[in-house]
Amino acid sequence: MDQEKKHTIALMRYSVIAPLITGLSDNYSSLTAFFYDASAKGVLHPDGTLKHYAPGTIEKWYRNYKDRGFDALVPTGRIDLGKPRKLDEELQEQIRYLKTNYPRMSASAIYRQLHDNGSLKHGDVSESTVNRYVNLLALQNKTTNNQDMRRYERPHINEVWCGDTSVGPYLTTPDGKKHKVFIIALIDDASRFIVGIDVFFNDNFINLMSVMKSAVSKYGRP
Repeated sequence: MDQEKKHTIALMRYSVIAPLITGLSDNYSSLTAFFYDASAKGVLHPDGTLKHYAPGTIEKWYRNYKDRGFDALVPTGRIDLGKPRKLDEELQEQIRYLKTNYPRMSASAIYRQLHDNGSLKHGDVSESTVNRYVNLLALQNKTTNNQDMRRYERPHINEVWCGDTSVGPYLTTPDGKKHKVFIIALIDDASRFIVGIDVFFNDNFINLMSVMKSAVSKYGRP
């Protein structure tokens, strides 16, 4: 990876933790709450994809920045784009996060999620590699992949989708005015897989139906 790409990634990481640099906002009860919220919101990666890093990864960026400054955010090592690779530490952490918080999420669903959020590209890692790591986690935790049975959680994918709206940042339009944006998302209850998501200037039924139409066209009717 050349120096320019490393610097761009460091800036991306800084953009995630920047709200903490001047102190924790009253909107968050703790640093942990901020890390989980930042993970859920995701960040635009330099390659143009929206990535959702694990809260632990974001916390590591923050701690490293506090200890050693901006240089600590610059990635080290190499990234072999377009070549098969094993699960690196960051991918393992994302899988552990998904499996810990959503124990009934299958390896296939985790694999799709990693592809959809841009963490994996075609040919990087096979689904069987992810499946082996999920099985290893199950053995380490001395539990089965289907132990957790949470209240209201459906046993099969595409039985129920849950929807919600989050208030995003203010964006400045070409006319110089700032507008609040809304993030409307749909998530499959069983797999916790995000089936539809988009950003709008208005939180209304029409925009919700736009997200719903997109989700149904990709994954069928729930």
